[in-house]
Amino acid sequence: MQVTVPPLKYDHPFDGQVIERVLPLEEARKLCADIGINADGCAGYVTMSDGTKACFVVLPVDGPDPDVDHYHRHELAHCNGWGKDHPPD
Repeated sequence: MQVTVPPLKYDHPFDGQVIERVLPLEEARKLCADIGINADGCAGYVTMSDGTKACFVVLPVDGPDPDVDHYHRHELAHCNGWGKDHPPD
């Protein structure tokens, strides 16, 4: 199963700090569930001690899509404003 490819509008590096965790699938699912997201991987914003915003990304190393880069692109797109309902543009 391949992860949904984000629209080009959101498919680019995040302009800011990214904190990334690459975990076994079950750990990634649990961490995402702990923040209210029922998915193999997830992304959200955190505020750093200096007040800047960073994007926190959780990726599964052994998810249904064997290419972790697909998850990386997908989750960074969420950092860039792509909605959680995956709108096409």
